[in-house]
Amino acid sequence: MRKAEVFFRAGCLASLVCLALAGISACGSSEHSTSTSGAGASKSHKPAKSKAATAKPGDINPADMVAAVSSAKVGPPVEMRFLLPSRPEVGQVVDLDVALIPRAPIPDSFAATFSAAEGIEIVDGAQMERVDKLKDGVPIHHIVKIRPKRDGIFALSAVVSMDQANQDLLRTFSIPVIAGEGLPEQVAKGP
Repeated sequence: MRKAEVFFRAGCLASLVCLALAGISACGSSEHSTSTSGAGASKSHKPAKSKAATAKPGDINPADMVAAVSSAKVGPPVEMRFLLPSRPEVGQVVDLDVALIPRAPIPDSFAATFSAAEGIEIVDGAQMERVDKLKDGVPIHHIVKIRPKRDGIFALSAVVSMDQANQDLLRTFSIPVIAGEGLPEQVAKGP
């Protein structure tokens, strides 16, 4: 039994890291410049303003968002997608736009609770209030304000609680977040 649990956790972690690495282009800055004048060369990170960075939460098309990872192959009828307008920098607050999308059979209502792993903190939006009168495929947007404490790859957890036909259902999602330089020791090694 212990071996199965270890393999399950390793598989979840590997999936999370793969999704995070695949999502680098989704949450990375498209404009990096390097200053080489003088003895102290340094990188200047100035994220480019994209349409997603200037759009309001309800204006973002869920097709332009990244799917959150759920360990359940089959689960309650809800999908979670997210978007970071730019790669979060250490110590800076950034808005994480989350969309919950109900699917048929449509739940009567749902709510979500977000929690962060060590190395990143939730500044605001840890609780999404219960929403009812849901429609199939119509996203409900929520903003979670996060602040990384250090460079690295982190995971936010989201537990979505749903009420469907007088039953309480739960589904857990993971949202990978690459902060600052990600894992510097991996960047230094190269491919």
